[in-house]
Amino acid sequence: MRKVTKNINAKRIQEIESYDYSLWNLVNPNTKNQLKLNTIGVQVSLRTLKELREELEGYHINIEEIDCNRVFNDGKIDLTETEVFVRSIGNCSYMNYRNDYLKMIEQRELEKVFPIEERKARILELEEAIKKEVLKGATVGKLNKELRKSCEAKAEELRKELHSIEETFNVVNEEYLNSILYTIAEYKLREIKERLDSKIAYLSSVMEDIA
Repeated sequence: MRKVTKNINAKRIQEIESYDYSLWNLVNPNTKNQLKLNTIGVQVSLRTLKELREELEGYHINIEEIDCNRVFNDGKIDLTETEVFVRSIGNCSYMNYRNDYLKMIEQRELEKVFPIEERKARILELEEAIKKEVLKGATVGKLNKELRKSCEAKAEELRKELHSIEETFNVVNEEYLNSILYTIAEYKLREIKERLDSKIAYLSSVMEDIA
């Protein structure tokens, strides 16, 4: 019966992936005829791949072990194995969401000095003020060109403030970022499994040809 490993081992997965990459020439279709002459090598590689694939099947990505606050922390901090795995993924995939994380942190600080209810109230005030300026420019402004320009400029200034406040609501939360990091880890693990499956299928077909 297969032993199920609840928590992943980041270092071990990296070792498996490195082994997988080392076999690139072994599964090159252009060297298939030469490969048939290397029966021992094929058998050893095929057996090893199957064992590693079985091992990977036991690994489980647990979202409960992912905390974006730790993953994006630049200081020395203890990470779970899952978080270590997320950080180890090539191309630093998780870093694509660092700006989202920083905005979330800024949002926390903003909440202390400009709470959400106050921002909502200010938005209503700005919307009303913009309407007044637009109306003023469309009516009285017809008689006074300078006044119309002044109203348009004022309305534009108010819109900028309105948009800047509205942007503070377009911020992700921890749950969203944790789910993204989980997806990145899940995808990477699945990708490695699929590559191993592909090599196992190829080498199995070579052994069938040899037989």
